[in-house]
Amino acid sequence: MTSSSQLPTQTEATTTTSQTPEITTSQTTAVPSPVPTPVPEYVEPIYDEEIWYNGFSDPRSVRAEIVTNTNDILCVVNKYHALPLDYMPDDLVDAPHSYGQQLRSEACDAWIAMYDACYEATGEGLLLLSGYRDAYTQQYLFDRSVNLRGTPFACQKNAWPGRSEHQLGLAIDITPASETEILDEFATTTTGAWVNAHCYEYGFVLRYQADYTDSTGYGIEAWHYRYVGVEAATAMYEQNISLEDYMGCPQILPTDE
Repeated sequence: MTSSSQLPTQTEATTTTSQTPEITTSQTTAVPSPVPTPVPEYVEPIYDEEIWYNGFSDPRSVRAEIVTNTNDILCVVNKYHALPLDYMPDDLVDAPHSYGQQLRSEACDAWIAMYDACYEATGEGLLLLSGYRDAYTQQYLFDRSVNLRGTPFACQKNAWPGRSEHQLGLAIDITPASETEILDEFATTTTGAWVNAHCYEYGFVLRYQADYTDSTGYGIEAWHYRYVGVEAATAMYEQNISLEDYMGCPQILPTDE
């Protein structure tokens, strides 16, 4: 790069310009537009064939479709429908009644409304233990579950990274405010019974119930709720169906093939 003292004078610049031959359009070479990198449509399995443990598939053996409707509050994420590993909602907000958890804005508003109504009705509060969770945290939780409880248990209770609703920022794991951990018996607590009876009024559904294991691919989780909006939640509650059944994409069991 030349310094300002080396710049050509106006006369020199004019002379230089006049000596430059004109280039016509016909003489130019078209520069092709860069070809975009193809976006994969599926996450290929690690194993050659699908593996099942007591009716629950190993997510590492499943070919999962990568979802594209991530902004839709009805987006299905499970063993067969995966998020990009780097996906993160752009409207996450800090959720009250938690220790640093975040949710998507709409889900957070619904959580606050449900919490307030529960407290008014029961005199007891709730604690949000887990909201948004990235894929790297999910990997840690899955691996820990395998190490502590074994692969069959992990495949029933834990999502593989990219296959967790928590990464959507629309799922909540909750417990009574007096507790610090999830409870298998949450439904029998005062707050749990109230939430199960009224969560649909605020757009939440109890996601993993005993009647839904075949369609969801997961075992019972009394603490896990998913925000889907009041209209869909009401329909699912009244029909007693899972999100997979509501959206027409239940898990395909070996006997269904």
